[in-house]
Amino acid sequence: MRIAADTDRPAAVPSIGLAIVGADFRTDCAPRRQAEIDRCVPGERVTLRPLKRLVEGVPAVSVYSQRGRQIGYISPSHADWARNLLPSMKAIFHKADSFGAVIRVATDGTTPTLPQPTRRGEMMRRPREVPAEPVDDFCDINFDRWKRP
Repeated sequence: MRIAADTDRPAAVPSIGLAIVGADFRTDCAPRRQAEIDRCVPGERVTLRPLKRLVEGVPAVSVYSQRGRQIGYISPSHADWARNLLPSMKAIFHKADSFGAVIRVATDGTTPTLPQPTRRGEMMRRPREVPAEPVDDFCDINFDRWKRP
């Protein structure tokens, strides 16, 4: 079996945004989590730790600020994926949100980066080519010959 060289592998995504939930849960911990999220600064290092218990039926990954206080959990839809990559994953705080927070993670062991800020009122768009005009295979149909006299 031949192992592909590093040049054959696709380039890794520099950083990925993940939702952190749990600050809006109806528990005693929720206000403390929200207060800690409010103290976090974009770019601040956060720590990911696996939990033995389940959150919403999925083995959870908890997220801690650099002060050692829990700010929430990685959303259950991404928890299994994150647990598999924990040894090589590094994370930073990105921003607070209505559901809790958003963190940026790098899965290749490098330090994650924050996205470039956009001008006020400008939407973030990925640079891509304009798609070609679709071909209409039915544009030559003439309906005049089926008209009744």
